[in-house]
Formats: sequence, structure tokens, C-alpha cells
Amino acid sequence: MAPLGHEDLRNVVSVLAQRLDSLNIDYAIMGGAATCLLSPDPSRRTQDVDLVIHVDHRKITADRLTNTLLTSFSAEFEGVNQFGHVIPAYRLHRLGAATQLVELEVFDYSSWPQRPQYNLSTATRKMLRINDQVVKLFSPEWILREKILSQYQRQGSAKEANDIRDIITMIPLTTPGIPELDFNENQECQMALGNLLQKRPALVQTLKAKIKCRTIFQN
Repeated sequence: MAPLGHEDLRNVVSVLAQRLDSLNIDYAIMGGAATCLLSPDPSRRTQDVDLVIHVDHRKITADRLTNTLLTSFSAEFEGVNQFGHVIPAYRLHRLGAATQLVELEVFDYSSWPQRPQYNLSTATRKMLRINDQVVKLFSPEWILREKILSQYQRQGSAKEANDIRDIITMIPLTTPGIPELDFNENQECQMALGNLLQKRPALVQTLKAKIKCRTIFQN
């Protein structure tokens, strides 16, 4: 898959947001797509869109949403096989270029209960207006915490450097005091933060101004 240009990404997420709103499904975009949409760095690119949906009384899980997108909006979405599992992909049409399939990875807290960060009722979110459509993202604070964790979990991989780059980008966008930035009761976050600061000691003061962590910052 080719990385998406900034305008292409904005077009994809605005259409996706319209379709989710029409289905009355609450959601938040995460990962590289959210980072690109929030980041002032035009060189930051992504190839796909990851999102979490809220499962309400209708029990529309990630798998059921995939089926709904493929049947109700078949002109815009098609199924692609990813590791033996069908996920939706948006058909991105551009003038003078072949149609590009943009894969959508959909998650939900009820299907992944081991990931409490996917609980939209407790997560902090941010709204952006893109192409006259409100698009819901996880907040910079949520993304910063997840990137601190992922750089620790993906040590030695090519993605570790991207995670650290995203951390540096997100820090100025965050507000101290947001629940996601209180690491005092989360041992995994504390370990990940300590690991990050061993690799990037220059970040100590900027992160101390944003994150509560008695173990490391005595704050």
C-alpha cells in the first residue's frame, strides 16, 4: 500500500465519519491516521486507518460493522483479506490515478476487553472539522500514552523510531492533568516511560511537565 497524502487521508476519514454517523455508531480514530491528522508535520504519512467503535445495545461489533459497510455502502467499500480475516477497505478515487484501496482496521472494547484503552466511555477524544464533517479522534493525550507504551513494546523494530518521532510531535499538543497522562497507578506505563527516557534523556523535562509519575518524576 502506498502512503496517503494529507488531502487523501482527510477525504477518507470524512467519508468514513459520514457513514458511521449515518449508522449512529460512535467511534474514535487512532494510530497513524490520528497522528497525521493532528500533527503539524506534513512528512508524517500513513497507509491505513485504525479506529475503535462503541458497541451499544444493537451489538454492532467490529465484525458486524465490516459486514454493514460492505453491504450498505458497497460502492465505497470492499472487503480485503488480512491474515485470513476480512476487513473493509475504502475505494479512494483520484483524478488521473488508479483507485487505491485504503484498509480500515476496526476494533471494539467488547471484542478486545484486554484493552481497556478502547473503552470510549472513559477515553478522552478530540473533534476535528474536515470537509464540513465532524471527525472524532482519540485525544493527543491518549495517543501520547499509547505511543509511549508501543515504543517500549516494539523495541528493536522499525516502528520503534516512528513511535518516538510521534511522541515528540504529540508532546506540545497535550494538556497536563488529562486522565490519560496520570501514570501513577499504571505500572506498564511507568516501565515504558522509564525505558523511553533511557533512550531519549533530553525528553525528561518536557514529559515531566505533562505526565504525572511519582516513580520517575516524583510528581
